Amino acid sequence: MKKKICQSCGMPMTKDQFGSNKDGSANELYCKYCYKDGEFIDKVSMEEYIEMCSQFGAQAGMTNEEMKAYCAKLFPTLKRWKN
Repeated sequence: MKKKICQSCGMPMTKDQFGSNKDGSANELYCKYCYKDGEFIDKVSMEEYIEMCSQFGAQAGMTNEEMKAYCAKLFPTLKRWKN
């Protein structure tokens, strides 16, 4: 089975990391760090979100600049950020 990734931040997700809909059910498109109770937690532009996520480079095994470049390439392909 293909692993799900958050369609907002690109994080690989397991069932316990799914976001939640307004009715409390699991939302399999977005992680709990991006989506709660049927709404995005951070209401920002894609560019602002790239900046926010770039601060977590070390957690992903890269520098913050590498993380920023990675996010800038990945985010436009994710459902939340597609036009």
